Amino acid sequence: MMIILNKKLRGLSVLIASAVFVSGCSTISRVTDAINPFDNNDGQGEITTDPERISILSLENKLEVAGTMLPSEIVLPPLYTNPDWPQTGGNTTHAVQRTDAPGNLSRLWQRKVGKGSFRKGRVVASPIVADGRIYTMDAANRVVALDAETGSKLWNYKISVTSKGRTRKGGTSVLDRIKDPLTLSDRGGKDKEAVGGGVAYVDGRVYVTSGFGVVAALDAVNGSEIWRVRTRTPMHSAPTVKDGRLFAVSDDNELFAIDTNNGDVLWTYQAIIETARMLTSPSPAVIDDVVLAPFSSGEIVALKAQNGGVLWQEALSASGNLTPLATLNDIASGPVVADGYVLVTSQSGAFSAFDLRTGQQVWSQPAGSLGFPMVVGDFVYTVTTEGQVVAMSKADGTVIWLTQLQTFKNVKKRKKRISWSGPIMAGDRLLMMSSRGQAVEVNPYSGEIIRMFKLSGDVYVAPIIANNTVYYITDDAKLVALR
Repeated sequence: MMIILNKKLRGLSVLIASAVFVSGCSTISRVTDAINPFDNNDGQGEITTDPERISILSLENKLEVAGTMLPSEIVLPPLYTNPDWPQTGGNTTHAVQRTDAPGNLSRLWQRKVGKGSFRKGRVVASPIVADGRIYTMDAANRVVALDAETGSKLWNYKISVTSKGRTRKGGTSVLDRIKDPLTLSDRGGKDKEAVGGGVAYVDGRVYVTSGFGVVAALDAVNGSEIWRVRTRTPMHSAPTVKDGRLFAVSDDNELFAIDTNNGDVLWTYQAIIETARMLTSPSPAVIDDVVLAPFSSGEIVALKAQNGGVLWQEALSASGNLTPLATLNDIASGPVVADGYVLVTSQSGAFSAFDLRTGQQVWSQPAGSLGFPMVVGDFVYTVTTEGQVVAMSKADGTVIWLTQLQTFKNVKKRKKRISWSGPIMAGDRLLMMSSRGQAVEVNPYSGEIIRMFKLSGDVYVAPIIANNTVYYITDDAKLVALR
């Protein structure tokens, strides 16, 4: 049974052994132990798929296909070409619908864009695309701008902070000011741990949040710094920017609203502090004057964007035979807002739809995920933490079809897990990428696997689409364009 809690969740101290990556200690490590099914991976090459689907893992709470809808009865909205992908999730609501992309993707270009994941830093930020440029953030919180068509590098901007609160020079400009220069850690010397953060583009500026506890505004053309502000703790989420306000969540579950003109903090909201969370880079959703913030405690809170007044709040949790990882309720991706629904997934096994106005739960399914659900017309698609690609009714959550992807190299012993990111809708295909350098395309009408192909490396961040081009970033910080 799925439980939606109206009361606050208690903080947890958990020992995590899982296929995804977790933060809660000074040394950061992904504990995914999955096999790379490809040797000498050069980035493009089709894979023969196994026609036998792997059986669903034995869980007390299972997704069950209840719909009787035929593939011919699934009607999707028309394709459209989005020229940009300016914020994490595609836009401020994270609902991007059905974007156009070529049927047979091949590599257009590939570039190294900084430092890949290492012991104290991870590639977690989604790339963004705007005005013909693509912006990325690497594991060391370096922002790089490239020409989206050619991959030519245009500029880079680096944030780094000492443990005494001093901020080092970044980008191409001298730092104008530092607000609240707080100490990030008690270690001596330069602070090298920076996990979380991301980038967003609005009106000629790139806004940056970082694991060093720095929020900055940059000139999108040349990377020069416009303003910078220090927060009390590292920033966990990517920024969401709308109507002159930047919204982002810190590592200790504090939501910040920042004036995009000058970096002034307008208001904050403190949620329940958790001792452990997933190493992802979620972002709040904003629609009209409502901001919906996800927290690692499993809370989803709707607030007035103008002043931070709470409109409603709920929390997600799952019950049943739980693994240690399932006790971690983190909402590891941002909520998706579409047609009056707020769709929220937690990695612990909860996928719920709420009424945007009242916060009342509309439906719930046992489908934990680390990524954004994909809303396309009357349907919702997601890939669960157990590797299930699922199509549901947006109105009532009915499961229409379910396809199981490979989640372990050794299925019988459940060893060497593979995790999947996505999905995104690329034309008439759902596209997902794996932690072991594999992509899969699934038919959105029937759930059948269309094809699988090799990538240029392991992928933990969902791909994006802009101007008929698919972009993805690998765990070793290679940015790849497919068309």
